Amino acid sequence: MAILKFEDIKFSKSENGARGFFLQQFYFDIEKSELDRLGKWKLKSDALEIEGPDNIKKQFNFLLEQKLKELKSVQGKDAIYVYEGLLPLIGSLYFGIIDRNTNIIEIRPQTGCNLNCIFCSIDLCRRERDFVVSAEYLAKEAEKLARLKLQKHSETIGFPVRRKLESFRACKNVEIHINAQGEPLLYAPLAELVKKLKKIKGVKTISMDTNGSLLTEKKVDELVKAGITRFNISMNAFSSSTAEKIAGIAYPIEHVKKMCKYIAKKCDILLAPVWLHEINDKDIEQIIKFSKELEKIRPQQKVPFIGVQNFLEYEHGRNPVKEQSWEKFFEFLEKLEKKYKMNLKLSRENFSIEQCNVLGKPFKKGDVIEAEIVCDGMFKNEKLASAEGRIISIHNCNKKGRIMVKITRDKYNIFYGSA
Repeated sequence: MAILKFEDIKFSKSENGARGFFLQQFYFDIEKSELDRLGKWKLKSDALEIEGPDNIKKQFNFLLEQKLKELKSVQGKDAIYVYEGLLPLIGSLYFGIIDRNTNIIEIRPQTGCNLNCIFCSIDLCRRERDFVVSAEYLAKEAEKLARLKLQKHSETIGFPVRRKLESFRACKNVEIHINAQGEPLLYAPLAELVKKLKKIKGVKTISMDTNGSLLTEKKVDELVKAGITRFNISMNAFSSSTAEKIAGIAYPIEHVKKMCKYIAKKCDILLAPVWLHEINDKDIEQIIKFSKELEKIRPQQKVPFIGVQNFLEYEHGRNPVKEQSWEKFFEFLEKLEKKYKMNLKLSRENFSIEQCNVLGKPFKKGDVIEAEIVCDGMFKNEKLASAEGRIISIHNCNKKGRIMVKITRDKYNIFYGSA
């Protein structure tokens, strides 16, 4: 009898066999007939027990490999598990690692969100599939990029020779910022990922964005112990009515306020509301007042407690209000600065953000290159291709295999192309 138990997979009985829940937010089904072919089986304590030949584990692992290609998210979307060898982690806005030419390394471990915000920049309801990335793979690639950021010579570290430094200026320390296109707290191995990131030499700060609705005192303690040094809370309203209007569903604003006060006792916190003109103007003022309460709880904090953001319109996003010009946005902030006697026009210096070593691009906008189609993208008729250690998003594409791609975007090593 072989007991098949996995840390990231929990099995339960389904109508036609067994269902495996992968990283809590994803699942796959194994038909009874598929299990019967392996041997006599039963479910026991989230595990599978199978009586069969000596190589039963090898046989099951082969079946499991196929099933992980048929993942679904709990929202019913197709899902793709990204592991080392499937796709690079640089090149996509959806998942992986983003380098915006500073000492901050952005980590995006998973797509998907538990809210339905009226101003979502990419309108996640339009997505056809989700992505989730191996924590081990993310940490390994983040370490390579952190080493590159810190190096004091022009020799490339951990990357193919063609990807040389675009600019050369070593930074003193690195911040890793976890900001999924969605809600990072949905990523089951988040604490495990943070622990791995904390071990990277030169990483001084590990921050993360969250809408706060899934936070508990236990979760806060777990993440702080793992290495989180700052929570950025996307608090866009202060009253329940406005909070639910903006979130698109019921939003526990009072619980989030309580969690903010608890966080302030444990580590740094930043309230990061988005100003939606004529929707949350009054709420922004209330959030400013609330930030002053947090400051009293955590007087030792060096970074600001609040950073108001201007709403920006996006082609594929939801746009409930008209985007305000930067001039009007700063006028709005200046009035609040005078009223509350505090600085709201923040700069990179407030968070010790500096320009530093930049990973070079293997190709640039206008180049025609050969790439390998690997999988479908997040949206309809989109493909993700791989070339020279980069992901390339290709819209309106139904091709397979190796194809020629014209690069249409290359900013920050995020690539789009046409085929």
